[in-house]
Amino acid sequence: MAKKNFKNINPAMAFISDTHEKQDEPNTQDVPNTHSTQGKKGQKFPRINMAFSPENLEYLQIISRIEGKSITEYVNTLIRADSLNRADEIKQAKSILKI
Repeated sequence: MAKKNFKNINPAMAFISDTHEKQDEPNTQDVPNTHSTQGKKGQKFPRINMAFSPENLEYLQIISRIEGKSITEYVNTLIRADSLNRADEIKQAKSILKI
């Protein structure tokens, strides 16, 4: 029995067929060299549970896909940028609060 060939039927089927054929190939996708949310063996990152409004959650889902990051990576990027902008405030707060 001959194997069916869906490649020339329509673009969607061509994509599905190409994706199916590539499953047997080794994964060659570049992985960004950033902190994983899973932690490393013997090292775990602190976690918190956050709730978002539906609008903010939708925004995070869309913008993180545009940026090619997870929501966690995107939020951590925002926090890093904000902490750099407010470094003097943080330094003062740490001295007052004795952190």
